[in-house]
Amino acid sequence: MSEIKKDNLKYALAYIPLVAFFFYFAEEKKSEEFKKHLKYAMVLFLAYIVISIILRLILLWWLVWLLLFAYLIVSAILWYKAYNWENIDVEILDEIWDKIQEKIDK
Repeated sequence: MSEIKKDNLKYALAYIPLVAFFFYFAEEKKSEEFKKHLKYAMVLFLAYIVISIILRLILLWWLVWLLLFAYLIVSAILWYKAYNWENIDVEILDEIWDKIQEKIDK
């Protein structure tokens, strides 16, 4: 398998939540592109978890299923674009990541 295909596969696998956290903490040498995919995947997953907990607390169970469906669709789209080497820039996810990083650094 060529190096480009391996990178594409690695970028796409980053959108599987537990794999993204594993890559983030286990892999030492990460390219900027790979870091971008990792942070997008982690922000999406953390947002899904937080919003689903809030929805469960206010007893809107049907919205939790809708949120799961939306999360899976967005992750699949980003996975597809990462695997096909399309440039992905999601400004909102970048801003959320920067705010999370500021909180961690303090």
